[in-house]
Amino acid sequence: MKNVLSLILFAAFSLPCPLYAQQDQDLEYSVLLFDTPTTLYTMRQSNENYLSAYRYGVRKINQAVPPIYSLLIQSNFQVFFLLHLTHNAARQSILAGEGVGSTSVPHLINKKWWPYIDGVRDADLQRLRDTKLPTYVRLHLGALESDYALSLRTNSLLSWNREEVNVVRFEYMMRRWTTFVFYFAENLKEKGTSAEEANELDRDITGDEVRGAIRHLHRPEMEFRRYTAYSDLTEEEKQLARRVGRRSLINLLDPTFWFQNGFRMKSGNKVNFMLAYNMAPFGDFIDQHFWLMTRRLNAHVYLREYENRSTWFPAAGVTFANVQPFSWMMFDATLHGWQQPQNLDFNTAKRRYGGAVDVTLKFFDREFLKNENIYLSLNLGITAKTQGFLLEEVALGKHVGGRFGISVWLNK
Repeated sequence: MKNVLSLILFAAFSLPCPLYAQQDQDLEYSVLLFDTPTTLYTMRQSNENYLSAYRYGVRKINQAVPPIYSLLIQSNFQVFFLLHLTHNAARQSILAGEGVGSTSVPHLINKKWWPYIDGVRDADLQRLRDTKLPTYVRLHLGALESDYALSLRTNSLLSWNREEVNVVRFEYMMRRWTTFVFYFAENLKEKGTSAEEANELDRDITGDEVRGAIRHLHRPEMEFRRYTAYSDLTEEEKQLARRVGRRSLINLLDPTFWFQNGFRMKSGNKVNFMLAYNMAPFGDFIDQHFWLMTRRLNAHVYLREYENRSTWFPAAGVTFANVQPFSWMMFDATLHGWQQPQNLDFNTAKRRYGGAVDVTLKFFDREFLKNENIYLSLNLGITAKTQGFLLEEVALGKHVGGRFGISVWLNK
């Protein structure tokens, strides 16, 4: 852990003094056109594009109707479609990364009355479980991973004054609330069902996500079936379900969720924080996030504690965002460092060090549209990581990948 923190502090204090964070507060709507792996789309790609489209759409709605009607429109779209659209997109991206096709039904008005992904054979899912258990467990948890990643993206926008509260408040609260509720429900003895459709192609790929993940972490070699009821869990598995439910309360320790968008200091600088809980492909983790906005710096630091069956593994990371050394170029840079279980194993106490570097360069073109209120940037990004779990990154193994997109910037 000391090595990780030392690396983060070195990165923080080795930035050249002339660099500064752009503080003109122009609105950025980014679109990720290409990401790796290139099969279908990645979780990062669907999340980034969704959030930009959502922000633009809500801003237009807010301009067109009174606030109460805007809230009604947002709530109906979220509950019946948008929330499940990103959930299914995240899980499909994991399947696509393994070369498995699927069909998404991302709305509530359907024959099952819940959103689902089907069109996948049992043999494909069982092969994934038997050969890549962490990926199979992550398939169960992909929707909640996506919610968590979207909430972090949104909190960064708010903490750095890159978006207005009335545009993303409902989106943020829904993502944080669903993360809490899905995990807290594991503290309750719900009936559930293990009954599966006769045609395997009609079955949801995982059924109950959290209980399915818990069952497969403990018994990956049991007879294969998709759906998991509470009664299907062993006593030890129920203990982990209760652990998940109790720890989910940590998600409520978030000032932004309770309508407090950061804290202003006398110097004019702004700070914000958030505590959070989520599950990982080998167990679960607790996060402490801190944001800082000054005239020269937009920064985000997190500390993380993973736990598998009974062993803790520390991690940390730092982001410097909207750094503009030249008028024609800006960059974001993130450094992650972690200990995770060897081979992402739920049972082992053996540790493996790892980390990742993520950099996005944005090159501005202010003349392309010939409009003084709108300009573009061409965005090039790269992620290089060791073996390990990284939010929104489909690859769990060692990976170097590039991405390409554009941003539309609007002068406020």
